[in-house]
Amino acid sequence: SYENIYFIDDDFLFNPDRIKEFIRLIRERNINKKYVCYGRADFIAKNEELMAELKSIGLYYVLTGLESTKDDYLDNYNKKIDMDINIKAIDITNNLGIHMMGMFITDLDFEAKDFSNIYKFAKKHSIKHVAISIYTPELDSKLYNDMKDRIITDNPEHYDYLHVVAKPGKLSLRSYYFHYHVLMVRLFLRAYKDGIYSFLNYGYYVKSILKNMFRFGG
Repeated sequence: SYENIYFIDDDFLFNPDRIKEFIRLIRERNINKKYVCYGRADFIAKNEELMAELKSIGLYYVLTGLESTKDDYLDNYNKKIDMDINIKAIDITNNLGIHMMGMFITDLDFEAKDFSNIYKFAKKHSIKHVAISIYTPELDSKLYNDMKDRIITDNPEHYDYLHVVAKPGKLSLRSYYFHYHVLMVRLFLRAYKDGIYSFLNYGYYVKSILKNMFRFGG
C-alpha cells in the first residue's frame, strides 16, 4: 500500500472546518499515512494549532509560495501578505517539524544582489527545501500582452518557469542566467549537505548546472 498521499489541489489549506473534519475522519478510521499539500503562508500563520493537529496525523511536507524576500515584490504579485506573515509561517512549520518547500520567483527586474538575497533568506530562516521559478508571463495572458515589447520567445517549450521569456530589466540575458544558476548551485549544495538530495548523483548534477551557467537557456 502507498505510504504517502499528495493533495495536488492548491486549496487544501483553505477551510479550517473542512480540515478539522478531515482530521477527525483520519483519526476515527485509524489511517496512518504521510501527507503532502500546498498551503498559503497566511493560512499557516493564522492556524498554528490546526497545523499542529495536521502534523499529528501525518502532515510532513507543505509547498508554500513565499515568492519573494521583499514586501514590494509581494505587492507587485498581489499576494496580499507581507514578509512578517511569510516569516511567521516558516517559524511555525520549523517549530512543528513540518518540512516547508519555499517557492520563490526570480523577478525579471532582479539585480545580482536579489538572487543572493534569496539564498541568504533561506539560510537565515532554515528553509532546507527551496524551489525557484523565473517570472513568466503566460502566453496570451493579459500580463503577456502588457509585456509584449519585452517578450523574446514564443516557443511554448520555454514557458516552463525555467527559461527567461521576456527581456530582463536590469541585467543582460546572459548575466541573468548566470546569477540564476549560481543561486541554484548554492541552494543545491546547502540542501545536499543537509542530506536532502542524498539520492542524487552529486557530481553529475553540479556539472550539469555549471555547464549551463554561461548558456542562454535552462
